[in-house]
Amino acid sequence: MKDSNCLSSRLSRVNLNLLVAFYALYQQRHLTRAAEQVNLSQPAMSHSLKKLRLQFEDELFTKTAEGMLPTPMAKQIFQLIEQGLLQLDQALASAHSFEPEKAVREFRVGIMDFMIHELVPYLVKTVNQTAPGISFNILYAKISSPEIAYKLLQEQSLDLALTQFEYQPNDKNCELLYSEELMCIADRDHYGEKDELTLEEFLDAPHVALSHREDEPILVNKRPESLGMNRKVIVKTPYVTTLPSLLSGTNMVTVINQYAADLIIPGTRLKTYHPPIAFSNLQICQIWEERKEHDPGIRWLRGVIQQCMQTRIAPQNPSTSQTGKTQ
Repeated sequence: MKDSNCLSSRLSRVNLNLLVAFYALYQQRHLTRAAEQVNLSQPAMSHSLKKLRLQFEDELFTKTAEGMLPTPMAKQIFQLIEQGLLQLDQALASAHSFEPEKAVREFRVGIMDFMIHELVPYLVKTVNQTAPGISFNILYAKISSPEIAYKLLQEQSLDLALTQFEYQPNDKNCELLYSEELMCIADRDHYGEKDELTLEEFLDAPHVALSHREDEPILVNKRPESLGMNRKVIVKTPYVTTLPSLLSGTNMVTVINQYAADLIIPGTRLKTYHPPIAFSNLQICQIWEERKEHDPGIRWLRGVIQQCMQTRIAPQNPSTSQTGKTQ
């Protein structure tokens, strides 16, 4: 009881909002962006930083050309503050039930562009039928790794991100929605009506590489390189919807997931071809921050998205094994 009283006495002298400000500053390394993240003005965030420096008797962050860099003291206390805020957030979330039919809430969801055209309309219509007070802020998410996913979740204050990985991360905060085969798409007037490109055609063709970051085409380069081969990449783009205008009337080739190919090909002269190299299937996942693991609203949304995926997308694109290709 004595220890509990001491804890209460110590914490009563601390403004917990200052710890939230510290957490945002540590994440953003920029005063203005940190202020925006916690809905403060820049002067208010500067004032919070001054109070934090007095509280911890340390500079905490030093201004440099690369941003506000944490001091050794800030690095030392960050994990403890993060854990404390996560546990507080979980306690507050678990104290409230979520009734979707009565709830009024906006969810921020990061999503790949090819899913925006099919999944988002179906998701919104499905939710609106049973939870009319729920709204969505859909943001295009350029994600090529779990590390980037978690960074984006924090920077854009996303509740969920839907993305694709070469493998399913071994993480309790990442859920597999479905697995999907990679295909090639190209102009049928150049490559004909066959089902598979030859290895020579694949390597000789100029490639349009789908990328989630300008310097990193996703998933596809490593496999040919491991076999001592190289693609001739002449364009990198993160936007699936640009492919029909890029590929039509040319000999260019793109490696793309089956569902996205089926979405953009109708009404064009493009065709899908099996690649001559065996690629790993794409793992389409939803991912969220650990601090939102116990949020009942986000748990409900994850279940709705899982159901929508199974109903709308996954049954149309069952994973298939590839045979007869360069292994």
